[in-house]
Amino acid sequence: MKTVECKIGVRYSEVGRQGLAHHAHYLDWFDMGLEEIIKQCGLSYREVEDLGYFLAPISDMCRYYHPAYYNDMLTVRVSLADLSSAKVKFSYEIIREKDAKLIATGQTDHAFVDKNFKPYSMKRVMPRLYEMLKEMM
Repeated sequence: MKTVECKIGVRYSEVGRQGLAHHAHYLDWFDMGLEEIIKQCGLSYREVEDLGYFLAPISDMCRYYHPAYYNDMLTVRVSLADLSSAKVKFSYEIIREKDAKLIATGQTDHAFVDKNFKPYSMKRVMPRLYEMLKEMM
């Protein structure tokens, strides 16, 4: 299974008065990792959307282990956990760089839908992207 990484810094706007990152931002960080995995396939998520196709989120889960603080540098690791022609599941880890602490883990499930939110077969409609994702497993 191939893992793709992206680096992010915890911004001031992402923390509360205690200096801890708010839990709502972890899903945003997962999304940044997801965008990176699509880039590794030679596309941008924008290009996929411009073709009229979307990865609609159908479930997500995040487990928190340690807090992230303002100005922490984090590594988001994302890998493909499962792939079918209609759905994809991604797994995530967020690691704080300065002490290598595991901050959070999670998963997101997405359905392949068109602009009318009708499911489609990625294997049939976007075979190149499907095969590239499959190779990451």
